[in-house]
Amino acid sequence: MPFAFRYVLMFGNGKGVWKFNCLVPCLLLLGAFSGCSFACAAPTAEQSAIIAEQTKVIEANPKDWDALYKRARAYQKSGSLQAAKRDCIAVSLLNPSCQKNWILLMLVTYHLKEYEESVVASRKAQITGPSHQTFGGMEAACLRLLGRNEECLVRCDDLLKSYPNFAELYFLRGSARAALHGDRSKILQDLRSAMKLDPGNKRYESELMERLKVP
Repeated sequence: MPFAFRYVLMFGNGKGVWKFNCLVPCLLLLGAFSGCSFACAAPTAEQSAIIAEQTKVIEANPKDWDALYKRARAYQKSGSLQAAKRDCIAVSLLNPSCQKNWILLMLVTYHLKEYEESVVASRKAQITGPSHQTFGGMEAACLRLLGRNEECLVRCDDLLKSYPNFAELYFLRGSARAALHGDRSKILQDLRSAMKLDPGNKRYESELMERLKVP
């Protein structure tokens, strides 16, 4: 079940570190980040000012992808997700190698429950700059939500080679195995691995308890 949390990513290429902060609902990292709401609301004065300022820049130069991205961020923060998505798509056409835009589009489409599009954006985010476990985790979560369980299982297998301590991947793999009526011992092993890495996670604990009841 989707929930809301403060999503903070820090990643870099060894020479520098980028920070990307936004509020989104997401299946990922239930125990890793503190929860908070992300609801549609009227733009704040600051967000309205950014939107107005960047709109003027865009009107003067429709190919200014940086202004489009900044406006998309302001739209996303204010809950105007369709507007944010339109600007993100425009940026992707003007500057397809802009990783931060793919990250934003990944999150916006996830919130809009457009999981197919979120999968595409997450894959782009993973190849256009320094990768992070949560990009692949978002991809796997969306595959699971789409019922593409075999793909989800294979992707989790692959991602766990690079991120063996990411609890959510074990949980998603166990969930995908269960949906495919896979080996019960492997399902329980995945859920226990998730619990071991994130022992305070109630969602993992609840799923494990339910699976233990199933003969």
